[in-house]
Amino acid sequence: MTIQSRIPVKPAAISPFRTVREIVESDDQGKAHDALSKMACFVSRHLTSKHPDLGRPGPICPFARQGSASGGIRFADCSAGRGEEAQIGEIMARVRSDFLAWGEGSGIPHVLRAYVVTFSALEGAEDAAMIERVQKQLKPDYVESGLMIGQFFPGCEEGGIRNPAFRPLNAPVISLAVRYMTLPDAPFMLGDPRFRAAFIAHHGPDGERELAQLQNSRREEAG
Repeated sequence: MTIQSRIPVKPAAISPFRTVREIVESDDQGKAHDALSKMACFVSRHLTSKHPDLGRPGPICPFARQGSASGGIRFADCSAGRGEEAQIGEIMARVRSDFLAWGEGSGIPHVLRAYVVTFSALEGAEDAAMIERVQKQLKPDYVESGLMIGQFFPGCEEGGIRNPAFRPLNAPVISLAVRYMTLPDAPFMLGDPRFRAAFIAHHGPDGERELAQLQNSRREEAG
């Protein structure tokens, strides 16, 4: 399987992955293209901007600008609809394998690589909840592979690391994003022993030190 192939899991399928530039220059029309265009804009413009509620200096995502410009961030649309939760899980499991295989020969630094899968047939709170379930179900396998999988959708209430009141995952289209796990992901690893073990396995002493410092900091904050 290559990034140019469709990934079929009947009755749903995912389109070939494209860069921001390829989406912008495309003459395609329709709901799938609209979803891809909105998320490409969200990543390449919104995530590259600064925000007063972020809780730290710099852009919302420090890697989004270079990732978009280098072609390291790529987008595809999945045709799955409501009631196809199992198929979405199967597709995203294949996306994980495809992402790892593509990255090996891409020549793009791993921190600049990401896959974003939009779901143009999904909308509303019920469908967003389904995508959250898929994300939680797949996260252990992704983390063990050294990856992160995150959900994006309109009205997503998950808060930011530095400021819980900030909503970084509030995006215009229901989507799932795949990227490599980095040291700043330590806060997402504390709630599950499997995540902690995988984080240390991939980051070694640096990862263990990052987790220890974070735990100590939280103990001090708790008094």
